[in-house]
Amino acid sequence: MMKKNFFVILVVLLFMGCFTVLGFGQKESESNTDSAGNSSKADVTYPPKGWVTDIREAYRIAQKENKMIFVDFTGSDWCVWCKRLDAEVFSESEFKEYAEKNLVLLFVDSPSGIELSSEQIRHNQLLAQILGVKGYPTIWLFGSDLSPLLSTGYQRGGAAEYIRHLEEDRPSISKEQSDDFKASFKKAIEDNLGKLE
Repeated sequence: MMKKNFFVILVVLLFMGCFTVLGFGQKESESNTDSAGNSSKADVTYPPKGWVTDIREAYRIAQKENKMIFVDFTGSDWCVWCKRLDAEVFSESEFKEYAEKNLVLLFVDSPSGIELSSEQIRHNQLLAQILGVKGYPTIWLFGSDLSPLLSTGYQRGGAAEYIRHLEEDRPSISKEQSDDFKASFKKAIEDNLGKLE
């Protein structure tokens, strides 16, 4: 009898979980559509304020303002470590001030409950493939010319420690390696997404 009750409870919980994951029974709020054709719930700013969603736009801004490009590969609405990184670092005023002066923020999202345009999905998947992203969050830091500076992810310690990490923990890369990477990265972008300049 106990096994039967356990089985019934398990089936009910699984059934309810499926409805929750699929969004059944949840009240829909008004949706917004951003300039990239991505829709989101009205109470969520998407993409986050101050972030762009296209590598070509990030590159143009970085060139114009002589800033580094900070690429955040995230699962914004499901990835626990991504949410932690946002809460502990990106949402902090110290990081926002640093970013305003030094970074172009590129948001490359793989959400489960936010509808992206097919163009945005293609863009995000292509960048993840080119850069070998295997998990979330993955952060890439590039110079304004797309030279690779650092690949990282979640780090403990808050905004001050993360800024220190971005500035001081960069691996040694030869000019030749950097130039080779930069050339192939630019070519892959231009061959698949269009001109950078």
